[in-house]
Amino acid sequence: MNVLSRARAMQASVVARRGKHGWLDLGFRVFEQDLAIGGSLLAGALAYRLFVLLLPTSLLLVSGLGLYAGAVDESPRQVVRDAGLHGLVASEVASTAASPGRWLVFVAMVPAVAYALVKLYRAVAIVHGIVWVGSGRGQRVTTKGVGLLAAGLVLGLAAAELVGWLRGRDQIGGVGALLVYLPLVGGAWLALTLQLAHRDARWPELVPGALLVGGGLLFINAFNVYVTTRLVEGQANTYGALGIAAALLFSLVLVGRLVIFSAELSAALHQVRVGRRE
Repeated sequence: MNVLSRARAMQASVVARRGKHGWLDLGFRVFEQDLAIGGSLLAGALAYRLFVLLLPTSLLLVSGLGLYAGAVDESPRQVVRDAGLHGLVASEVASTAASPGRWLVFVAMVPAVAYALVKLYRAVAIVHGIVWVGSGRGQRVTTKGVGLLAAGLVLGLAAAELVGWLRGRDQIGGVGALLVYLPLVGGAWLALTLQLAHRDARWPELVPGALLVGGGLLFINAFNVYVTTRLVEGQANTYGALGIAAALLFSLVLVGRLVIFSAELSAALHQVRVGRRE
């Protein structure tokens, strides 16, 4: 028996066991839907929207810290150090603080961030519409939804800082970080998904997808801290800005993939429950 025949026999065996194991059937449902809707392409689209939001947000942060440094009459590097930032951010804040157009940059970035945030929410809403109802048409942008997305992003950053602080306190900080990050980020994502397409699913049915987002973002955050950041800092002179951009885009694609898998998991669980009721 050649390799192709063995692969086909294995596939037939797995498919035959699908009806006997609920977890296997759930995995097939997620996999099949991801292939049907083009999950990889949708993840790329979400990564693009995240990048568009990240750029003006970074400029807003840098210019805001520069203005704050000038207002309190402190060294920009000291302000950045107090905020827990360093490296490239410190040098950018220092140059912004010395720039005469820092107010103009800050004011211009506020509507840019708001516009990018609305576009990101629309992209997430369309993805959930495609996953849950098969189409992204009719997905509306609401003020409440955009506000929840903004609050979730801020809460995620705050939770990441809290996780870093807990890890540095003691040896069991990792467990504490998990216990803090999952309910904070997962709860924020659950509140957001209730504003998106989810058919008639009740909020408990959306909890597994929200926990997936919380756990996945914690993993991506740890990956960026321990792997991506060290690679970028160690090879900055070799790869330069292109290496930093590639590492950043890879992380954003992972986040996009996580958002899609979360919606697919919740939709698959809902389909299983509806099938059992029928």
